Amino acid sequence: FFFDFEVDLGCTQTEFGFAMGIQLLFWGLLGPVFGVITDKFSGRLAVFIGFLFYLAGIYFLNYGPNTGSWFTFDIGVLIGIGLGATAISIPISIVAKHFPLNTRTMATGIVTAAGSFGYFVSPLYTRYTLIEYGWNATLILFSVMIICGLVISFFLSTPMQSAKQEQEYQKKQSATEAIKEAFSNKSFNYLTLGFFVCGWHIALVATHIPMHIRDKGLEDWTATA
Repeated sequence: FFFDFEVDLGCTQTEFGFAMGIQLLFWGLLGPVFGVITDKFSGRLAVFIGFLFYLAGIYFLNYGPNTGSWFTFDIGVLIGIGLGATAISIPISIVAKHFPLNTRTMATGIVTAAGSFGYFVSPLYTRYTLIEYGWNATLILFSVMIICGLVISFFLSTPMQSAKQEQEYQKKQSATEAIKEAFSNKSFNYLTLGFFVCGWHIALVATHIPMHIRDKGLEDWTATA
């Protein structure tokens, strides 16, 4: 999208990179908040709220205000908040509650694989729609997909037995105690560091590599490949 934003919105590489950084920051900050909403209320509510923020970000990015600091707010803050609930972490936690321990890893692995396949496919059709129809029409297509996600979110459910057990456990443990328990576990810390490195690489590739490839004189489509 950067090449189109550069021409139509006057967005610089610095502004685009900053907006993407803000997006990832809000994604990370709001992830635990939506996790609390998922545990205390339902995953259905968390995902629905996330899609609303995501849809609002795309709407304002498409129809305005969408220049200057508004660009950062639209793509950084609103979409970043949306990602906190609609990205892979919350769906995985919802799916995990439906399976016993002996099959939970396989179930969450399937969800993760589906998400990874989406990362592979989305740049291809996004690049195609950008070339054929332009970035405004591409964002409208994204909006339609998000509306479908809003509808699907109503069908998300948490097993009643699992919900009751969690509620009983939550009565005995505060959020602060839960955080302390998590960080006292070495496996949790290693997993967190691993995701930090993963996010670092994804952000670098998605944000800066396309511009670097163009600056080297290669065709724009090579960045998608």
